[in-house]
Amino acid sequence: MWWVGLGVSGPVLVAAVLVSLRDVMLNANVALVLVAVVVTVAVGGGREAGVVAAVISALSFDFFHTEPYLRFRIASGDDMETTLLLLLVGLVVGHVAARGRRAHDAVESSGGEIRRIYRLANLGARGDEPADVIMVAQSELVSLLRLVDCRFEAPPFATSLARLERGGTVYWPAYRLRPGGFELPAAGAELPVLARGQVLGRFVLHPTPGTGVSLEQRVVAVALADQVGAVLAAPQRGEKQSHG
Repeated sequence: MWWVGLGVSGPVLVAAVLVSLRDVMLNANVALVLVAVVVTVAVGGGREAGVVAAVISALSFDFFHTEPYLRFRIASGDDMETTLLLLLVGLVVGHVAARGRRAHDAVESSGGEIRRIYRLANLGARGDEPADVIMVAQSELVSLLRLVDCRFEAPPFATSLARLERGGTVYWPAYRLRPGGFELPAAGAELPVLARGQVLGRFVLHPTPGTGVSLEQRVVAVALADQVGAVLAAPQRGEKQSHG
């Protein structure tokens, strides 16, 4: 919402400031400055904010920089053409900028998810204590899935919860699609920790209300649980020494 607000106020303020340069600055250059405002808002706030900024930029250009001034009327055919081009270019450039932002965010998110799996795998490879690995996994899951809370439980389990399956799906009657993906059940969901087909525990996931989680994020969560399962199934230091 902050970026949408900037999409409304930013073009108005910029157009108003440029009024002082009206005698020395061509209207075409004013329009280019407003396009730059649209790009900035679209990159920061996405498509919706970019569309708002494009429309407000065209209206602000009309109001402040076309005759008759301070009215939503345009007397000149050239100014009418410039206004329409400003709106069209603003919408197109804002759309492209928003797509570029989403692509960049997707790359950043993918890299971050790989780093999460690597950090947990590295703990297991070093032979860290299972309790420490579980604690790190809980922290990673909270960050990855934007949870309110995450805890580990060993069997037997006291409650029955919707299960996050191996493929990242959750079977739940009250399916809710939110920005970013599927909203996990409000009562919580369980992420089983498996090793050699046996359930060694589960993570109980308490979601943030109204927050969506993508399929890719859920699949990464399963991979994190698998790392914990591998650590829990591995012989511990004392067991290794007793067999030596």
